[in-house]
Amino acid sequence: MRTALAVILFLMIINNSNAISDHEWDETTCILSYSNPLIIKDGYTLTVADFDGYGKVHINISRDGEVIDSVALKNNEANWVSADNGNIKLKGLRITDQEKLSWIGNWPDDPKAEITIKTKREQTLSRISIEIDMDDEEYILDEIVTVKVIIKNVGEIDANDVHLSVSANGLHTNDELEYMFNKINDGASHSKTLKFRFNRMLSENLSIYANATWDKEQYNISTSEKIDIKPLVSITKSMTLFGNQTATYFTSIGVVNNQARTVHVILADVLPMGFTLVNDSVTDNNNNNLVWEFDIEPDGTISFSYESVTSRPAVYRVSRPHAKCISGEKVEFITPDYSTFVTVHECRPDHERRRNPVVTPAATPAATQSVP
Repeated sequence: MRTALAVILFLMIINNSNAISDHEWDETTCILSYSNPLIIKDGYTLTVADFDGYGKVHINISRDGEVIDSVALKNNEANWVSADNGNIKLKGLRITDQEKLSWIGNWPDDPKAEITIKTKREQTLSRISIEIDMDDEEYILDEIVTVKVIIKNVGEIDANDVHLSVSANGLHTNDELEYMFNKINDGASHSKTLKFRFNRMLSENLSIYANATWDKEQYNISTSEKIDIKPLVSITKSMTLFGNQTATYFTSIGVVNNQARTVHVILADVLPMGFTLVNDSVTDNNNNNLVWEFDIEPDGTISFSYESVTSRPAVYRVSRPHAKCISGEKVEFITPDYSTFVTVHECRPDHERRRNPVVTPAATPAATQSVP
């Protein structure tokens, strides 16, 4: 009974060994002859040297133009014939035998050899890849950032003693950031899900980092992902778009805080070329200029307005406002992306208007266009 178990165990080991061995070899079958005497396989050139006519063929094996080995193959070989220190194996399947002319080929005019060739597959060292997957494209401050870190063996052999380290800039977490894996098999992967929060002092660079070492720290790899947050504020602007030389043109600028934190803003606007600011028309600004500095509370809205005039009829491009926004250490410059124009008509004398009546739109604050 013990002998039978030992034999079964031995056969299982042999089968497993063969399976592993087969996985490491590339195999092909071909037919060689005097008319087709060579084949190139994975850098090896196999060339027919001679047939003996009795089921045997002699083959030269070359690499880089130099013969490195010679082998003799026979009909129906049970065992592999090795060459180049075991890196290539050959086996004869059917080879011309003059005593069996129907076997394969004709002697001596057209002898043939059907052989199988195995070459050792060049294996890639274990190679680790890291992927950082975040649950959103951009965040509002004080939202939870959920991160999934995936570590995978994308090589062809196992990776041992794998150490994964995760860190963040401008965020903090209570989750574990160091992980050890004794082995990650070829093609296997592990993932860790972490939850981060933004620091009170917001950094300029918000990022998640991951680093891995393996095989006793012989190899290492690092990757990172930047965390984008929604713009700190949104800005809109509207201005009277039509009028004449005697009209007053009204401008309004609105600022909305998109975040759950107070944002310090320095807002500046510029008059269209040819326009003049009306004194004492600027709201919340004692300096009578178009620069405002203020704090805006979470989800708050602040608006400013002013009036301007011009004496030159023309079509004017409306300037875009600019804002410098500060939250913690993060500084963001925001300029709304839009383009619009103001049309100023010539104001004609009364006697010309009576001969040629012209309807001019009234310049009122209602005649405005809000620009996102």
